[in-house]
Amino acid sequence: MKRLPPLNALRAFHAAAQEGNFTKAGAALHVTQGAISRQVKLLEDVMGRPLFFRVHQGIRLTETGKLLAEGLQTAFGGLEQLMDRINSDQRRLQIAINLPPTFATRWLAPRLSKFCNQYPFVDFQITTNWVQSLRECEAHDALVVFDQAPWPKTDSELLMLEKHVMVCHSGMWSNDLPPTLGSQTLLHILNGKERMPVWERWIEQHHLGHINPQPGVAFSTLDQVINAAVSSAGVAIVDLSMVRPELASGVLRRFNDLDMDGPYGYWFVDVAKDNEHKAVVRLFRDWLQQEVADSLTDKAAASI
Repeated sequence: MKRLPPLNALRAFHAAAQEGNFTKAGAALHVTQGAISRQVKLLEDVMGRPLFFRVHQGIRLTETGKLLAEGLQTAFGGLEQLMDRINSDQRRLQIAINLPPTFATRWLAPRLSKFCNQYPFVDFQITTNWVQSLRECEAHDALVVFDQAPWPKTDSELLMLEKHVMVCHSGMWSNDLPPTLGSQTLLHILNGKERMPVWERWIEQHHLGHINPQPGVAFSTLDQVINAAVSSAGVAIVDLSMVRPELASGVLRRFNDLDMDGPYGYWFVDVAKDNEHKAVVRLFRDWLQQEVADSLTDKAAASI
């Protein structure tokens, strides 16, 4: 295939040919007159022929310019018709995604409308079942799993690692001081039937040996732990990404600036069975990765 001229140069020329004026063409494409002029000059250099000549009132097409303008009118018109056909296509595709409950409600749900607006042909079936192996994935096209490592023999990619912080309800503070930790109820999270040793790791990492991590209340999801903390039920160690709204509003308050990474993270696992579903799953995965990157950029900007 022969190398085609740059698309931006063709669009600039097409607008200038229609408007008969570089300034009006710039306004139509939301760029400056100078940008149109440079793109037209680039196109003329590529083609090795002049496309316009100047007259007292503005510009006129050369014979080559007329030929190119007629061809582009047909080409761009065909593209517009094609896009109209694609946009009017009523075929929809549903993908089944299984997610950790807290990730689904606190992280994905507030963002999901952006994906749906951008890709309106995709429908979701979202579940939050306890899935621990590939044998349990027959009904799903993809999963986000909460684990310490990627699933073996799968197409798995890390979305983000946990970063734990210690929080409680702001009303539990007094004179700008947090409550005494040893006298508070510790809120724990279960991973299946076992309690996750988050408090033990926190106490060890931050040298709080005087605190007994055993007493407290354990919940089946991180979302329940966060809601308990919002209700002043006790002190929790939670993933920072899941409590940003509560911290921003002041409902929850961090005890201090200490944090603790992982070891768990959220992994995206592609288990789609056919090429069409796999293509949409990858579209969703790429969007998730960009949302994670944007959230990290926003966090870094907010800390400056």
